[in-house]
Amino acid sequence: MKRTTIVTISMVLVLTGVLIFFLIFSMDSLVTMAVEKYGTQALDAEVTLNKTEISLKSGKGTLKGLKVANPRGFETESAFELDEVSLSIDATSITKNTVVIKEILIAAPQVTYEYGPEGSNLDALQRNATGQAGGGQTTGSDDGPPASEKTKKSGKKLIIESLIIRDGKVNVSAAGLQGKKMTVDLPTVRMANIGKSEGGATPAEVIKKLIDALNTAAGGAVKNLGLGKIAGEMEGAVKGAKDVLEKGDPKEIQKKAEEIGDAVKGLFGK
Repeated sequence: MKRTTIVTISMVLVLTGVLIFFLIFSMDSLVTMAVEKYGTQALDAEVTLNKTEISLKSGKGTLKGLKVANPRGFETESAFELDEVSLSIDATSITKNTVVIKEILIAAPQVTYEYGPEGSNLDALQRNATGQAGGGQTTGSDDGPPASEKTKKSGKKLIIESLIIRDGKVNVSAAGLQGKKMTVDLPTVRMANIGKSEGGATPAEVIKKLIDALNTAAGGAVKNLGLGKIAGEMEGAVKGAKDVLEKGDPKEIQKKAEEIGDAVKGLFGK
């Protein structure tokens, strides 16, 4: 065998070893960056992830401290807070164009459902996700094609065989509640074979499906509380109180104060 051939083979082996080493020891940071990048792009809201732990050997992993901030125009700190997400990946698919995730389990997520003039914060995230997945405009810039169009041409796709969200809580907030929140159980969400029929879904498409499911589940739970009507009554009482204060009639002020108190009690079931 010629010396040049031996040198070439040696270099290939060394480079392959370096690549494998890099893949193994940087996988966690790469996943963290990918979740934050694609999540923020898809939702037009900041997505942060504290820590990722994935074993290439077993395909098991966890995402810790995943947080989705609220879109612009909402006052509460976040829309979703997930302490820990467990997942199982088909390790043989990691280097392929389509990564197969066997299972994702999200346990005890905290969801904040905030009412706003044009719908809830989850409605806004859903609109953003729909736009980025190719279903319409987002609240962000209209310059250039949506992120999903770029991703469809190049980049990883995903197939998620099973996704379960359980034991979650929905914290409900609305204007005029003075920082108080109501809490209701989030129904269990089960999804199967996401992206399978299409041969893989883009990250934006996966996020859209997840936000759609969460919004439906959270919205249904909140609707059962009948908060929309009560919150509207309270906002009306507050507006009326402002008009009365400007007139300065003590009896009317007392009457409006009682109306606001009754509205707040109704909102919290007291």
